Amino acid sequence: MYKKNLIITILLITLTISSLFAEKSLERIANETGVEGETLYNAKKFVESAQTFETAIAKLEEAVNADGIPLDNEKISRWLELAFNGYYQGQKFEDAIRIIDGQLKLDPTNYTFVNYKSIILKKYLKRIDDAIVVLKKYNNSKRSFKVEKKIASYYSDLKDYDNAVIWYQKAYEQKKDATVIKNIAAIYLKLGKNSEAITAYEDFIKTNPNESVLAKTYKNLGKLYEDMKNSAKSIENYEESIKLKYSSDIVLGLVSKYYDGNLYNEALGKIALFLENKPDNTDAIYYRAMIHYNRGEKESATADFQTISKDPKYSKLAKGFIESIKSE
Repeated sequence: MYKKNLIITILLITLTISSLFAEKSLERIANETGVEGETLYNAKKFVESAQTFETAIAKLEEAVNADGIPLDNEKISRWLELAFNGYYQGQKFEDAIRIIDGQLKLDPTNYTFVNYKSIILKKYLKRIDDAIVVLKKYNNSKRSFKVEKKIASYYSDLKDYDNAVIWYQKAYEQKKDATVIKNIAAIYLKLGKNSEAITAYEDFIKTNPNESVLAKTYKNLGKLYEDMKNSAKSIENYEESIKLKYSSDIVLGLVSKYYDGNLYNEALGKIALFLENKPDNTDAIYYRAMIHYNRGEKESATADFQTISKDPKYSKLAKGFIESIKSE
């Protein structure tokens, strides 16, 4: 009898142990599925990996409901991030959006998720209106300069300039930003509202921005006048800009403008300034050579043409002028 009971007991223990090894817990299945997802991701099987991570999340949530284990949001967040990366890398953008929505449920105020969603909607799915809705929803809960600026740029891409100006102005209320003013002025210019464009810059200048920002503003205003074909006002503002902050691009641009206007003394002054900062620059020396030539200063012109003749950009032209001067 004792022997019989012992055998039965051993059989029951064996069956119990076998059962434990045979039936994996839902949590264990979820974890193993997550490992499988990482293996697939590392093998660059991005879409398969994303689908596997979604399965792992579903199993983990099932384990929470069935077995009463605590919800591991940190693990779910990691799997969601990897699932998003998988769908994004695999160019399954609708699925990537769906994953972002899952991320936002866990972290509703995370701008990174909102930003990715808006970019995917605009850039890849061509749903700019939906992207704007996403950004506005975020901005309603947490007003942001960069979000309002982005909303404005999206409206501008839609050529909805009225709304673009409204949202740039909202952004400007939060931060007196030179780039925002530039964008507002550019829109006014497109709409043929030149005076409003100029006023936008002038009002910004009155806010007394720091020198670096002010230099950029005068540069932008100079470009605005240039687009309006007002050379005198363009030059005036470019000059104001370089008084505050030297810029080789602006100075060389002024050289060109003064040269084209036959204002040779002014052009030579800017050439000298340019060469102080960029000695032996052939673009500046070319203009100086041409001024000397136009003034009949053939010896000085020849010296400058000889200098720039070594530059492939000016070689043929310079040699032509040198020969022309010799033949006179």
